[in-house]
Amino acid sequence: MSATAQQSRINIVDALRGFALMGIVIAHMIEQYTASPRPEAAWWVSADIADKVVLTLQFLLVTGKFYSIFALLFGMSFAIMMNNAAQKGSNFSGRFIWRLLLLLGFGFIHSLIYRGDILGVYVVIGFILPLFYSVSSRWLLIIAALLFLGAGRFAFFAITGSASLLDYQNIPSDPEILRYTTLLKTGNFFDVARDNLVYFYTGKWDFQFGIFGRGYFTLAYFLVGLWLIRSGFVQNIAQHKALIKKCLWGSLIASLVFIGASVALFAQMSQPVNYSSWPFVMAWNVADLANISLTMLLMCAFVLLYLRKPDSRLSALAPYGRMALTNYITQSLIGTFFLYGWGFGYLGKLHDWQMLLLALVVIYVQVQVSKLWLSYFQYGPLEWLWRCGTWFSRFPFRKIPAERDAVPNA
Repeated sequence: MSATAQQSRINIVDALRGFALMGIVIAHMIEQYTASPRPEAAWWVSADIADKVVLTLQFLLVTGKFYSIFALLFGMSFAIMMNNAAQKGSNFSGRFIWRLLLLLGFGFIHSLIYRGDILGVYVVIGFILPLFYSVSSRWLLIIAALLFLGAGRFAFFAITGSASLLDYQNIPSDPEILRYTTLLKTGNFFDVARDNLVYFYTGKWDFQFGIFGRGYFTLAYFLVGLWLIRSGFVQNIAQHKALIKKCLWGSLIASLVFIGASVALFAQMSQPVNYSSWPFVMAWNVADLANISLTMLLMCAFVLLYLRKPDSRLSALAPYGRMALTNYITQSLIGTFFLYGWGFGYLGKLHDWQMLLLALVVIYVQVQVSKLWLSYFQYGPLEWLWRCGTWFSRFPFRKIPAERDAVPNA
């Protein structure tokens, strides 16, 4: 692969990571950084028509989609690091585990601020990734397909007969949800951090490995990311436009089918919904299949738009994506300080459309700051710390003038 082609491949991956960051901050801002369903008793603003439009679009195009893209890219990064080490005749598995432990440190601190942290989840699931590196491509896809089809969720419910690992219910009517939302509005920083610490060891894993099963899908996306690198698809992505177009149309059709099926299944349920029942498990599984299809649709659309004109505005997301760790945690610092009681305290006081506008402002500022930062520095600040810690070495941080002139948009 030529240096130009390799740089183009790196740029599109970074831009896709930036695209995922956009979706993540939009989702978190609209949910107002509660990482849970909103209890109406704790909400002060009544939804208007604009809010309902925003929530509908969020549900269809944002919720559950962009963490999936992030997970796919995580699996790709793992494969690239393992491949690079193998080409030098070394095994990266031990170093990768150490790298994950460092990421766990970032995730643990982040989870004290915002309990919806995904870094800790990636670490726990990532610990088993080296076991899959030598698994055949065929079996990688089979295992990923089984997980996408709900094997983990079905096995859990068949064994336990319960919606929850730890009797934690991630539903609006749960008194625990109201208690936590009230704490966010009235508690000080340490009160929130203490509560988030408990959640880090309990409710987070309930959501990942109970019937909601996000952890099973995360592993599936990791494996698909590994396969995409192993197959050479990403390395030669510009040659696969026709296949990506077919995936785009196929995922659109699948999305419509699964959305219709999930709506029909949920409509047949009696009220109140029994979450610990096979009808709910099946309906939720179909809804997740719709999520998977929509995720594929969004990724294919983004990649095709990027490939059509690599120097378009989408390329501005590449620096944003290169600083993903820094930007992800910074988003949470901004959002929680703006919303929680220990900051400005706007939780529940703003409309969803206003939160969407705030998210877009954060995205714009972060994109511009990332571009400016990487014109002077080799890495984002947290990326640099992570890299230095991984290799027990102090890497150059600032760019020398010649590097700045050679890569003006880095």
